[in-house]
Amino acid sequence: MSAIRERRRHPRIAVSWPVRVWIDDEALLGRAQDASRHGLWLTMPTTTSLKLGKVCWIDVLSEELGSFTVAGEVRYVSGRRVGLETTRPVPITKLEKE
Repeated sequence: MSAIRERRRHPRIAVSWPVRVWIDDEALLGRAQDASRHGLWLTMPTTTSLKLGKVCWIDVLSEELGSFTVAGEVRYVSGRRVGLETTRPVPITKLEKE
């Protein structure tokens, strides 16, 4: 059995942030489970609208960082889990120092 090659460029930080994912004019509610400088790992009640390569807006509400919005491209979908690569950095610098 061969090892899976790690493709992440930045370390992940465990989070628990409510999110609203905008796909066209449809809003889906979910939760970010971890974050990195250029990515979010989400759990969603449904992922049928989230196809690989789809670009969407993600509104994030974080107690530690406040609210922010990033655009992201769907890079992974499995069951209720979605991995997104963001087009600009997720503002986690404060969390990385803790």
